[in-house]
Amino acid sequence: MAGTLSAVVDGRRIRVGSGEMARFPVGSVHRWWNEGDDTLAFEGFVKPVVDFDLYIQAVFEVLNSGAAERPPLFYMAHVFWRHRRTQAIHLAPLWIQAVLFPAIVFVGTVLGRYRGTNWPGCPDRCTEAPLISDGDV
Repeated sequence: MAGTLSAVVDGRRIRVGSGEMARFPVGSVHRWWNEGDDTLAFEGFVKPVVDFDLYIQAVFEVLNSGAAERPPLFYMAHVFWRHRRTQAIHLAPLWIQAVLFPAIVFVGTVLGRYRGTNWPGCPDRCTEAPLISDGDV
């Protein structure tokens, strides 16, 4: 809709300008960002959705709560760990994530980082996106 979205999809870099469309294959390893200085506004859909809406809402809440280039570790680990069965990150090998994330979440729990609902990415504040039928699009 506005701006330029850049992405790396399965190792290939792409740029999508205003009015253009891109498809990311199911299960592809990808990352995307705002390529320019203008505000990036885009629409998209994920199929199958599973819990992507809850996941992406929590990720952005955590990213926006911390310093630039340094998301809060305890909260990001909590999001990754609770969505581990449906979403994957290509950060480290899965076996390392299977050890590291629960350990970080355990320490965060002991330190009281997840008490109440006033912490970034709290599941109680992440609500499902409304369902849209093909006729509504």
